[in-house]
Amino acid sequence: MLTTETSTQSDVRRSLIQEIEQTSDYVLSEVLDFLLFVRAKHSQDDLNIDAVSYEADEDLEDIADAKAALASIDSEGTISWASLKAEIGL
Repeated sequence: MLTTETSTQSDVRRSLIQEIEQTSDYVLSEVLDFLLFVRAKHSQDDLNIDAVSYEADEDLEDIADAKAALASIDSEGTISWASLKAEIGL
């Protein structure tokens, strides 16, 4: 018989509750520490994924800007360093 993800999650929760009821407070304290550690680790992993996605978006914007700059060179040309320095007063 195949189980769905929901029924599997329910089974895990039920099993955990049964084990918790039979476990000493000392061991439960360690289990709680571990659970909090694992949850924090997964939260950090989610943040890292978001950061990578954001950096990828920035990279795509940079590429689009570079392509636009190259296109403007093709259509408008460039100016010499001497002209640029004269324009800004150097």
